[in-house]
Amino acid sequence: MIYRYGDSWEKYPIRAGEIWSEARTGSIVSVRDITAVMPVYMLKADMVYCDPPWSLGNVNCFYTKAGHMDRISDFGEFSRLLFERIQQIGPKVCYVEIGKQNREMFLSRMREIFSVVQYWEIRYYNKYPCFLIRGGSFFQEFNFAKYDDSNTPFFTIEVEEPNCIADLCTGQGLTAVAAFRNGRRFVGTELNPRRLAVAIDRVNKLGGEYARSVS
Repeated sequence: MIYRYGDSWEKYPIRAGEIWSEARTGSIVSVRDITAVMPVYMLKADMVYCDPPWSLGNVNCFYTKAGHMDRISDFGEFSRLLFERIQQIGPKVCYVEIGKQNREMFLSRMREIFSVVQYWEIRYYNKYPCFLIRGGSFFQEFNFAKYDDSNTPFFTIEVEEPNCIADLCTGQGLTAVAAFRNGRRFVGTELNPRRLAVAIDRVNKLGGEYARSVS
């Protein structure tokens, strides 16, 4: 059964193969699996903020909710693909959220790309512990510890001041909303069109102008 995530997709019926852009900031999103070739527009980002699935069960749950038959049998392979895409983008700074179970794996992957790696314990749903990992070329003094992950995308964009933020797992749009609120360009991909429609809906309710691009 495909999860509906409300009625946003009925308003913004984004489909695989389409590019939707936002007129005010030049932001771009599309429906895409992380295993597919990354679109060129993602290479414009100088910062990545991503809240990917935290475990193998979590990855496959998202496939199920999107109505896909695909399954991943090794979470290590998923993390390898994720960080391969991050390395392709080549951002100056990267933030990734992860739970305790695979924190060390993600720290190791981040250290393969960035010279300075930090992490903070934060919260999701204002109660459950998780971790925010940062990779960059310098030490970030801002302390994200104990903030909720509903707020950390906004704070990271505010302190890093990037030109363009990428999210390989856009989901329902926390990073997209944070980028718009900070007046920054956002580029993103998301497996599930209904989740991505929620992101589009949220930005448009703030005054954004996402619409299907006409080639």
